[in-house]
Amino acid sequence: MLRDDKQRVIGKLITINSEKFTVELFNQSINFTINGFDDIYQYAQINGYVILPYQDFYIVAEIYGVREKDADFKWKGEREQVLSKSNSVKYIDISPIGTIQDKRFKYGLSIFPTLYSDVLYIKKEELDLIFDVTYTTEQIPETDFTRLKLLEVGSSTIFPDYKVKIDINGFFGSHSAVLGNTGSGKSCTIASMIQNLFRKESFSAVGATFIFFDVNGEYHKAFSQVDNIDIEIKYLSINEVRNKTSFNSVYDELKINDRIIYEEYKLPHWFLNIEEWALLLQASEKTQLPILRKALGIASIISNFENGEEYNKQLNSILATAIGQVLRADLGSPSKRDRIVSILNKYKTDDINLSKAFKYFDEAGKEHSLIKYDDRKPPVVCTIGNCLMVHFGGLVGAENLIQYIEKTDDRGYLILAPPEVKIPEFSDDTYFSFELLEDALDLAILHEEAYGNKQIRDYCSSLITRFKSLKARSEFKFLTIADKQENQKTYINNLLGLSTNENKKTQITIIDLNSVEDEIVEVTSCVLSRMIFDKLKNYSPRNSFPVNLILEEAHRYISNNEITSFGDANRIFDRIAKEGRKYGLFLLISSQRPSELSKTVLSQCSNFVIHRIQNPDDLSQIRQMTPHISNNILSRLPSIPRQHALVFGQSVQIPTLFRVLDANPTPHSSDNDISKNWFKPKLVE
Repeated sequence: MLRDDKQRVIGKLITINSEKFTVELFNQSINFTINGFDDIYQYAQINGYVILPYQDFYIVAEIYGVREKDADFKWKGEREQVLSKSNSVKYIDISPIGTIQDKRFKYGLSIFPTLYSDVLYIKKEELDLIFDVTYTTEQIPETDFTRLKLLEVGSSTIFPDYKVKIDINGFFGSHSAVLGNTGSGKSCTIASMIQNLFRKESFSAVGATFIFFDVNGEYHKAFSQVDNIDIEIKYLSINEVRNKTSFNSVYDELKINDRIIYEEYKLPHWFLNIEEWALLLQASEKTQLPILRKALGIASIISNFENGEEYNKQLNSILATAIGQVLRADLGSPSKRDRIVSILNKYKTDDINLSKAFKYFDEAGKEHSLIKYDDRKPPVVCTIGNCLMVHFGGLVGAENLIQYIEKTDDRGYLILAPPEVKIPEFSDDTYFSFELLEDALDLAILHEEAYGNKQIRDYCSSLITRFKSLKARSEFKFLTIADKQENQKTYINNLLGLSTNENKKTQITIIDLNSVEDEIVEVTSCVLSRMIFDKLKNYSPRNSFPVNLILEEAHRYISNNEITSFGDANRIFDRIAKEGRKYGLFLLISSQRPSELSKTVLSQCSNFVIHRIQNPDDLSQIRQMTPHISNNILSRLPSIPRQHALVFGQSVQIPTLFRVLDANPTPHSSDNDISKNWFKPKLVE
């Protein structure tokens, strides 16, 4: 042991196990202070540190308990009690957290000290290594510029002179979680981090891309005063679609900064894939999903009918199958006529329309072009429309019409619905009219009924009802207002802040979803995250365009509950959690209920910033997902004060309780001043 170390000894190690040690202190001071060469050191403070010399390195341990041995006798007076206390045996309970070797701190311990090892108070030089006070920036070769390596996020609670910094690659280059009870300061923590990141003016973080899913409308103010000329912010609000007044009130707060781009939020409905449509309409997997898939294909055909002969053949097949099914259905003749006329008034081809004339054969095999249905009236031309006339309770040309639409070729296949003509698979980048989907669902059901599934209409009644409800609700208008020429590449580039030639323009995009229900939040977050993921998978060079998704109130749409997490759409977050790192897509999850979050997503988080948490289920969940963090550290969570948090993970050297830097301006999440709002003069009308 070094001579300096011998003069720093405060006690001996008397108990050792894998998680905690017990130290018996020397009787040096009743207030646990000692005079060193350069300062006065307090060596038995909860959350403080001590070191243990061992071989050629030091073991660093954190103090989590201080106690004394109970006296075996009663004191006769206060003075005797004080004297006895100063001479009593005192202990500190410590937990090993890492080692210092070759002037470097390393988290974790694989070698344990021996019994009766010396325990030393910690000095400033060792604290400097633990808190890694150097190398905040690095010089860029052959330039005068620097880039940030560490980002200051606050100051240590127990050592206020030390700034707590996170490794930028370690935190923003992996999945992270900010957790805590409501009102504990989660949104302020996130805002403070991002604000501080963009305070570097020369060689700024212009390559950063932060996408906020702002479900509480908190961040519209937090970045309104970013004065870095290289940084651009985009604010997308669904309020423009629903409420012009609300939209303008937010704009009044933002327009002071000309680097904030202000747009209404649109999500073209044809960008949704089949799983996302199933999520939106809550389509059951076994019965409704196949019909929905077919209906989306039909809607694409109808909307793009004028685009070529192939669409014409496909629509012929759909209409012929539907008409045949109606003619054979157990319905009255007027109902059959009305249904077919309704279909052909909306959709028609050169071969199938109400005025289409055709010839038919009678039972004797003679060909006719006229229909004679009343001896008192002249015959009429045999058209599809005339075949649907009702006379004495029957359709005058039902058999003729069936003969026409089911006419076969030399192979024995239906001419209007040959087997090689299939309803195309739905493509999530093919435009179709939103209003057509209701009729497409009806045609898809008729198509299915034609193949013998007579109960499918009953099974799909709730699907049609949900679509009608969705179409009538104003909050879903954002799905229908985009221009039909919009394509996914342009849309996603705009969202990611890329110009037409893919140069970086915008660094922060805030999507304000405060005014909508959870179902819209869930669909929006799933669709956008999936499209961003697809974009980055094909980005070249690979993993060179990092994107960070900020998921506020993530438990509302990344749920661990399979009942509330409908279908496969929101499993995109599980996939991003497992594969996103390979392509540069990272999640920053903010939630007050970690126990309700997807366990897959949470298990892939490498960093945690945890504010006050008191719910037993949430505390248990955190213990399960961070087995490497000692119970001594996690036991602090219920008592963490506001604007304080515990940070641990690969972005920091050690788990650290710190005071978060002030956010300026703060997000729009202040507490309600109940006293001020209650007690005020009554207004006389």
